[in-house]
Amino acid sequence: MGRKTTTRRARPRAMKTEGERIVELAQAIGIPERQWSKLGLGKVVDLSGELGGGRNSIVNVLINRGGTAVERWMANDKTGLFEEGQQRAIRYTQGLWIRAEGKLRAVDPTRDVVDEMVDGMSQQEALDELQRLKSRVPNPYWDVYENVCRFDEEAGVAGSRLASNSRSAIDAAKTTVAFTASLIAQWRRL
Repeated sequence: MGRKTTTRRARPRAMKTEGERIVELAQAIGIPERQWSKLGLGKVVDLSGELGGGRNSIVNVLINRGGTAVERWMANDKTGLFEEGQQRAIRYTQGLWIRAEGKLRAVDPTRDVVDEMVDGMSQQEALDELQRLKSRVPNPYWDVYENVCRFDEEAGVAGSRLASNSRSAIDAAKTTVAFTASLIAQWRRL
């Protein structure tokens, strides 16, 4: 009499999509959810073993395919809107905003400290300079410039205040940022 043998088949696991793997990795390292759509998945050969997979192993990595709108514009500038002067002006104002927020402090050790305030003049000087620049640029243009360059607002959202449709809004934001940066570069001889 023959014995009936049963073979047990393992259920096939559902393969994770690339999007699911990206979300899983992004959550594991604490990337904010609003940035997940800009991430991609790549593979890197870890020759030295420093990424934790061992020598000569293949490791999955996240690739930031986004960046801010200004960074993308400067990196892919084929029209010449963001030449060196405009790029310097953008970085100049970004530095002023950092100083104005008090994140970068210039401390003069020879100055008397009153009420434990050691901020120095760096913050006030940055605020004054930003106010001078802002007063010379029309408000709608400065708002777009600041929202895109300082707050990383999407170009379509920032430019929508100046244009009627989404494609025009992106172009309006890009042109406004380049124009404002040109003015600042001219005024500050950057």
